[in-house]
Amino acid sequence: MNRELIDRILVTALGMALPILAAAQNVAPVTAVPAAPRAAPPAAPPPAQAGIHPSADSVRPYLVFAPRRETWFVAASRGKRMLLDIGRVDVEVRKDSAVAKAYRDAVAAASPVPIGTTFTLRGPWGTEQVRTTGVDTWNGRIVMVLSGSAAMDSAAQQKSVVAASASRAGAAASAGEAGVVPPPTMTAAGAAPCVRTPLTGPMVARVRALRDSIEQALRAGGLPPYERLAKRVTASSSQVVGCFGSARVALAVSLRAGATEWVRERIVLVDTLGRAQLVTVEDMRFKVHDLLHALDADGDGVDDLAAIGRAHSAGGTTLLRYDEKKKKLVRLTTGFVWEDL
Repeated sequence: MNRELIDRILVTALGMALPILAAAQNVAPVTAVPAAPRAAPPAAPPPAQAGIHPSADSVRPYLVFAPRRETWFVAASRGKRMLLDIGRVDVEVRKDSAVAKAYRDAVAAASPVPIGTTFTLRGPWGTEQVRTTGVDTWNGRIVMVLSGSAAMDSAAQQKSVVAASASRAGAAASAGEAGVVPPPTMTAAGAAPCVRTPLTGPMVARVRALRDSIEQALRAGGLPPYERLAKRVTASSSQVVGCFGSARVALAVSLRAGATEWVRERIVLVDTLGRAQLVTVEDMRFKVHDLLHALDADGDGVDDLAAIGRAHSAGGTTLLRYDEKKKKLVRLTTGFVWEDL
């Protein structure tokens, strides 16, 4: 056998033996591994927005906004300005100028109500178009500053709190463009201007008598079962004049004890003949109310109520829509909420 044939036999035998040997040693045969693709360089961070404070991100986790689909808000006079409540801030942002700047930038960047948003504002002076012009804070609330008519500014200057409803629905006109529309009231003859004149003569005496009668009825229902509360029961009442269909006066009478830990309340509407109609109230957690004034909050021609609603160690400004058919007050919206922790 020649040398060349021997070499071929040895090469063939060796090629057959290598896979068998690798399997016996539980070693995978070597295969070509494709080279890993080169990693792309990290993307450059987006450039900072002009005017945005670098610490705005540190404030953002402490901001809680109203839902983006929310259409009804509460506007109220605070510090001689009309402010719109859009959420809650859980950190102090007034004492440090840098934090205040970061807060304003964070709100402007993340708010569901951008600066420049137009609203239909309905207050006791009438209906108008207003616009948000700036960001501020008030007692732990995220607020937007409103720009509107001279009538709105005059109402905001009053000592007593003035509240209004603000709706984004259908608010397409520019602020002040259409002026102020006086509040109407629905009568048997149609719509007519609502005149909220102060009570005089017999109506004053009638409302006072109703207040005393309702308080007696509430006390007759029994006092709190706990002695510490029974000794601290106080009576409270408030009344406002408005155009509630055939009624002209809303009267709220309540008994309270222990920072509204225990409450009883009755709200009645009184017509021009002095007849009282009891109305039910659906205001979620708020169980007792101090009436502020009447206003047509939803634009249906029937007055509604602005009030300070209270629960145990909490409260807020609430707008109660009056359903004349069902004789019921139902929360339309609420804002400027606080808690006594």
